[in-house]
Amino acid sequence: MSAAVGRDSVCLGLDFGGTGLRALFALPGQPARRLDAAPFDRPDRPDWPWLLCEPAPAGVLPVSFPSLKSRVGGGRPVPVRGASYPPERLVVRMLRELRERLEARTSATVAQTVISVPVAYRSAQRAALRDAAQEAGLAPTRLISDAMAAVAGHASERDSGTFLVYGMGYEGFELGLVRGVRGHYRALGLEGAATSGGRAFDGEVLSSAVRLLREHRGPGSVSGVDPQVWLALRARAQETREALSTPGGAGAAELSLDVGAGPPLEVRFTRPHVDAYLARHVRRTVDRARSLLDQAGMRPADVDTLLLTGGTTLMEQIGSGVAELGRHRVQAPPELLALGALKHAVRLAGGAAGSAALEEGPPQPADPAEDTLSDAPALPATVVGGVEQAREFSFSPRRDVQQARLLAGQGRAGEAVTLLREIVSEAAELLDELTAEPPSVAPDAPTPPPADRVALRQLARAESLLELGRYEDAVQASHAAWMGAATRPAGADVLDAMIDVHCAAAMADTSPAHFPDAERWLRCAYGHDPTSERVRGLLAERTYRHAVEVQRLGGRDEAIEALGKCLTWNPEHADAGALLRRLNRDGRHRRGPRTGGSV
Repeated sequence: MSAAVGRDSVCLGLDFGGTGLRALFALPGQPARRLDAAPFDRPDRPDWPWLLCEPAPAGVLPVSFPSLKSRVGGGRPVPVRGASYPPERLVVRMLRELRERLEARTSATVAQTVISVPVAYRSAQRAALRDAAQEAGLAPTRLISDAMAAVAGHASERDSGTFLVYGMGYEGFELGLVRGVRGHYRALGLEGAATSGGRAFDGEVLSSAVRLLREHRGPGSVSGVDPQVWLALRARAQETREALSTPGGAGAAELSLDVGAGPPLEVRFTRPHVDAYLARHVRRTVDRARSLLDQAGMRPADVDTLLLTGGTTLMEQIGSGVAELGRHRVQAPPELLALGALKHAVRLAGGAAGSAALEEGPPQPADPAEDTLSDAPALPATVVGGVEQAREFSFSPRRDVQQARLLAGQGRAGEAVTLLREIVSEAAELLDELTAEPPSVAPDAPTPPPADRVALRQLARAESLLELGRYEDAVQASHAAWMGAATRPAGADVLDAMIDVHCAAAMADTSPAHFPDAERWLRCAYGHDPTSERVRGLLAERTYRHAVEVQRLGGRDEAIEALGKCLTWNPEHADAGALLRRLNRDGRHRRGPRTGGSV
């Protein structure tokens, strides 16, 4: 990495992230080197608060955990050691210390700084960050979006192609469609949002645990908890979420919720529930990515490289859920954004040609109408221990007869009637479940333990629900059976039976409307047993049948994408291969040759 700057000058690239700062630097004619920014996030440096704890205006969780980055340019002070400071002052101190350490290490002066920020970073935030960098002695400073930095960091000077950046970190996610030709990059579309990300996912894990704590110990059980305790609990929630998001990881994980009010409450989360919760978020972001491609007149097949950036994309549910968006998927290393920023800094320091090498366009503000998942269902959890272990809570408000009496006394008779009917319905369903006869066994077979008998009754209920066409209910009943028997001797047999229910539900209906659920159930079964050739085969076959149906209804492009997924599950699916070749041949005859774009 070289530049036409003075021998006593150094270039600096920064990734201004939600949970930390990454920095790379380069002296003239030397490769990039890392500048350790860890001192700003050490336990013995509490004057550098990356993640904050603030009262939440609404919701189950009484606090929220914004980042210092999100507060820049917003005018709200940040508490540090009992005092409050403008966030920009903290950033100035941070960047000044970083500059001083760099100059002491290299005996050189910083000639050019480039900072990578989210595309959704508002104008006021960008201006405040630039001013902070200038006050810290890092002038001149240029800001580029994370997506552009990712492509610049990944591609070499000789590479050409179309890149789709899918970034998901702590604060939210970002999409960038970028065309690169031999070191020159042009944005075809950029957008970002705070819908999904590590902060939202960790908050939901903690919210689910708090719901249970309030239900068991009253609303006041989370009052007056110290912010440092909440920050520690947030970190444990992140560990729980990550434990259920690694390939081949645990099927369940527990979070110990200790807020000082009585003994800790042990809360269990399971992989199937985390999968189902994340699936809705991932589908929303994939829809946004497809819309971005449509606006550029492109399809996923036109994307040469799908570049995943941000720590949250390391979750298996994210990586597998977005794989269809490009031909070649790359998981970015942690310092890629800082590297892209540094490359651009070197170019800028080398002369006027540097700025022309990156055509980003104006940042696109997030659309508030699309930037919400308030309609998403809560993440289920269970309390560990005793009879509560097998009980799954729906996290609705208080639902008992006394609450109905209170509603009636307030003149809200209609709400009281509705609540009572729901209570009666749930009680009847639970009664049927507990009194159902288990599947018949051989007369000389040993009597299963009580916990196993409950699992067998749940499986019998799942079979009945399948016959009634209540497929989602059947899948959930099979999950409940497995949760109760996972750690018992019968766990392996119950697991096999649960997977059978998933497969039967998925293959019972081949209509296009049924496909998203069918695919979700089969992917869930595959997550439980990745070695199952049967499940892989059913994933391929169900996707092929979906392709046939949508092609029959005129959805050629959707059929092609489905066939590509089918062949991913089973490359030897002859019927899928033949249909894909025919559709591609027909499409070429209709459209004629396509012309390529250029920067």
